Amino acid sequence: MTTTETQQIKDHLVAMMSEKFGLPESELRSGATFEELDIDSLILVELGLLLRKKMGVVLAEGELKPTHTMDDAAAVVESKGPRV
Repeated sequence: MTTTETQQIKDHLVAMMSEKFGLPESELRSGATFEELDIDSLILVELGLLLRKKMGVVLAEGELKPTHTMDDAAAVVESKGPRV
């Protein structure tokens, strides 16, 4: 995928998380880990379900980790071939 596509995935993830969980987009884009943003494993599981429903991306449990940043999450989603 191109850098533009990767950025589109990240933008989509940020928008989804901001809308669903009420997190400020600026915090999600800050480069902080999910753990630093107080995003726990239950939220990551719910995010995985949203990704399946909205983007057709199927993630195994634990593929999104608390130590991931939004960039890491976008890379994981990209590796699964999302439909943005």
